[in-house]
Amino acid sequence: MKIISVSNVKGGVGKTTTAAVLSAGLTARGYKVLMIDSDPQTNLTMCFMPEPTDGTPSLYHVYAEGKTLDEVKTSIKLNLDLVIGDFELCNADMQFLKAGRLKMLRKAFKELKSTYDFVVIDTPPNLGILSLNAFLVSDYIIVPMAADSFSLKGVRLLKQTLDEVEEETEKEVSVVGLLLTKYSDRTNVSRLLEKSVNSAAELLNTKVFESRIRQATVLQESQIAKIDLLEYAPKAPVTTDYQAFIDELLNRIEV
Repeated sequence: MKIISVSNVKGGVGKTTTAAVLSAGLTARGYKVLMIDSDPQTNLTMCFMPEPTDGTPSLYHVYAEGKTLDEVKTSIKLNLDLVIGDFELCNADMQFLKAGRLKMLRKAFKELKSTYDFVVIDTPPNLGILSLNAFLVSDYIIVPMAADSFSLKGVRLLKQTLDEVEEETEKEVSVVGLLLTKYSDRTNVSRLLEKSVNSAAELLNTKVFESRIRQATVLQESQIAKIDLLEYAPKAPVTTDYQAFIDELLNRIEV
């Protein structure tokens, strides 16, 4: 089982979209996948199902009540399951103060009885307790970045946090790559920032994915329809972009 976190401290960079399409793409390739919506905004959950009613088993119950992942997961389709997000996790940094607070998700994974090839975690756009728990269980991190100057600022914070995680746990967490999203090679901004993005990748000891994810309205349309992009628009150029990215990712982690 390989655990992948999709993370960036800046919002609006296609983090949740990447987590959703990656999960669907892995499932389409024959892998069994568990998605975990660790962002209190619950956008990953909204990509696949209507807003859950209050009290629906969620990731909050894993943290607050010690529920297992098997107890709270929801089946989306064959070989694709989801642990839904919960707005209650907005106060996670203040609510969960007990010893071992950074290892609660690790404990939940140890109790996981279902078998998966991949787990994909959508992390919140900050470096609080939810992100740290995700990093501690992850084998790899993917960092989506929009091709703009503001997206580069969060990389240094992420680097600092990962260094602290590795120092405290003696566990190396590999950033498998930076993924450029909302990309257009027709704009001067995207071309001018290529050098800066490569420098950011070097800081994280990784590389930029060759695949570029262009902007497309079908991304939002598929999320509104609650249908994954690969089924909603299989021939769209952005779908081709994501398919190429998934193949590149599998090659990098030697699957």
